[in-house]
Amino acid sequence: MSLADDLASFEADSKEQLSAAWQLHVARVEEQLRAGWREQIETVLSERLAELAPAVHRETARAERALTERLNQTARRLRSAENAAEWIAILEETAAAFCEKAAVFDVTRDAIAKAPAIATAIESKDTVVALRLTSELSPAITGRFGEQGDSRCYLIPVLSGDRVVAVIYAQPGAGGLDRNALELLAVLAGAAAPKSATALIQVSAPQPAAAPPASIRIDWTALSAEEQELHLRAQRFARVRVAEIRLYQADAVRRGRQEKNLYAALKDKIDSGRADFRREFVDKCPSMADYLHREMMRTLANDDEFAMGPDYPGAMV
Repeated sequence: MSLADDLASFEADSKEQLSAAWQLHVARVEEQLRAGWREQIETVLSERLAELAPAVHRETARAERALTERLNQTARRLRSAENAAEWIAILEETAAAFCEKAAVFDVTRDAIAKAPAIATAIESKDTVVALRLTSELSPAITGRFGEQGDSRCYLIPVLSGDRVVAVIYAQPGAGGLDRNALELLAVLAGAAAPKSATALIQVSAPQPAAAPPASIRIDWTALSAEEQELHLRAQRFARVRVAEIRLYQADAVRRGRQEKNLYAALKDKIDSGRADFRREFVDKCPSMADYLHREMMRTLANDDEFAMGPDYPGAMV
């Protein structure tokens, strides 16, 4: 293997580990925000990124510093926004830096909330990956961004406390998008969210569309406060556990993706995670969804249904 190949492989591994480390970082920041550390977010970012810097390539570390500066500036701008329109404009502007196209929707507008994929993001309070189809989004959204059934978009909820106040629409380009940065941006925006928001994009009522599969749709309003909290804990558990696998089992992950048999390459780690998830969440909550399976499919298998391999047991519920 040539030096150029070695460098390319090293860069790819570094990016994979950085992405996983960011996912852990997002979960930690979210926990700290929930604990009431809103005013210390800039310090938290600096401290966590300082821990990551020695573990990644020097060029990647410079990118981290630029990203931290951008997010710190965004956090200050969001907190100082004088009204909802300004808050949305800042959020939309920053989100566009991490993907090809971005928009921010106010979920209090019924026309937006009724779009099946957006409704799922609101109910689950978790990122949803949807096909760019009118049946999943709405005629107005696909009218603006285009309908393309073989392409995906990301719908990232912005939570203020336990309430979803907005959804970030992110469309990847040729180089993909930075999902972890967008999710961290959503956490920052939620901490500085105004009491109400007015969407910048006027979206007309969508035509009747088929609901998403029942297996990924949860009636959040029907859950008790205790069940909602357990679902949120389950989502955080899934993000952290899969990020740890990506970060600390990088060689096995790379081998599993190449061979399209991630389960065989990571069987002990996956089985351990599934057992813990079942014990802590599935067995305690009849309404629980398999967030661990979703996270493994999205970030471990990169949404490739065949990458887990033939022996992967699939979703637990």
